[in-house]
Amino acid sequence: MQLLDDITHETPHARRRVLEDLARSPSPTYIYGAGVFAYVLQRYLEPCGIKVQAAMVDRAFVNAEKYVELPILTTEDNVEQLADANIIIGVTNYPPVVGHLQRLGARHVHVIDIPDYLNMPHPFMDQAFVREHADEFSRVLELFADDLSRKTYIASINCKVSENLSYVSELVKLDELYFSKHEFPLTDSETLLDVGGYTGDTVHEFHRLMGGAYSGIISLEPSPENFKILESTAQTYGTDRVTAVPVGAWDSKTTLRFTPKKQHIDNQITETGPESIEVDTIDNILMGLGRTVSIIKLDINGAEYRALQGARQTIQRDRPRIITRLHTKEDYYRIPLLLKSFSPSMKLYLRQRNYMSMMVVLYGLPS
Repeated sequence: MQLLDDITHETPHARRRVLEDLARSPSPTYIYGAGVFAYVLQRYLEPCGIKVQAAMVDRAFVNAEKYVELPILTTEDNVEQLADANIIIGVTNYPPVVGHLQRLGARHVHVIDIPDYLNMPHPFMDQAFVREHADEFSRVLELFADDLSRKTYIASINCKVSENLSYVSELVKLDELYFSKHEFPLTDSETLLDVGGYTGDTVHEFHRLMGGAYSGIISLEPSPENFKILESTAQTYGTDRVTAVPVGAWDSKTTLRFTPKKQHIDNQITETGPESIEVDTIDNILMGLGRTVSIIKLDINGAEYRALQGARQTIQRDRPRIITRLHTKEDYYRIPLLLKSFSPSMKLYLRQRNYMSMMVVLYGLPS
C-alpha cells in the first residue's frame, strides 16, 4: 500500500497565523481549564509570544486559587470579559466546551493542538520527513490488524503534518487513554509493568478500572522526587501487590542526565540535564525481581523506543500486550517495526483516544 498517495499537501500556515494573531492581540488571553493539558498548553504558548493572564474554569471545578502560577477565574464571575477575551481551550475533549463557552458569550474561542511535549513550539512532522521515510511508513501501514488502525495512522500523520485537527476528529474513539474499557479486554490475572510511573497516576487508574482485581503492578520511576510519591501510592494498595522501582527503562544499564520540569509530566532525558537518573533494561529489571508481566505500558516522553529495545527477551518470553504513546516522529515507524521484529505474530492497533493529536496510542497484542 503506497502511503504517500494519502498524505495531505496542506501546510500548517493557517494555524501559524492564528498563533501570530493571538501574540499581537491587545485583548486578554485565558486558558479554559486547569488540568494537565492546560499546563502543557501554557508551555506551548509562551515561546509563541502569547502571554496567558489566567486559567478560567466553571465554578464547580475550582479547587485552588492558582494553577501553575496562573490565577484561576470562574466563567460565572467573568461573563462580561468573555465577549472580548481570547479563550484558548485547555481540555483535550474540546467539542462540547466550545459550544459551552459560546453560549456564555465568548466570541473568540480557539482550539490549539499541541503535537507533543518534546518539540514545542516547532512542527512535529513535515511532508519532507514523510517522503524521506515513505518506505518505512508504508511497511507499517501494512502491519496493522484492522482498517480503523490504518485510517487512524494516515489521519494522524496528516494531522501532524498540517496541524489541522479535522483529520483525526472523525476517528476519535473516546475511552481510557491506556486501558480500553470497550476494546482489548483485560482479565483479573494481569500483571502490569508501568514504565513511566510518575507519582502513581497509572497505578490509581489501573486499580480503578480493574476494580482491584489483578495480580500485580510493577511501576518504574527514576525521578527521586516523583518516586517518593509513587512509593507512597504503592503502600496505599499494598507493597505485596504494587512494587515501586526507582529505575528507568532503557536499552542498557547506565546513568543518564535528566531535565525535570515544573509539573514533572514532561521531564526529559537530555545530554546536559542538571540531574542524573539510573536506568536499566526491562529484561534485567524483571529478571532481578523474578517476575513476569502480561502488560507493558510505556509513556516516557520519547524514550519508549530505547526502552523497548531492552525488552526483547520479555516480549518473546511473556508475550505481553504493549501499550505505548508515540512521542516522536521517528516512533511512528520504528516502534511498530521493532515490535514486529521481536514478535512477528503480534497484532498492532492504533487508536486516537481523544481530540488532541498527541493522544494517539499504539497497542501490540499477542495473537
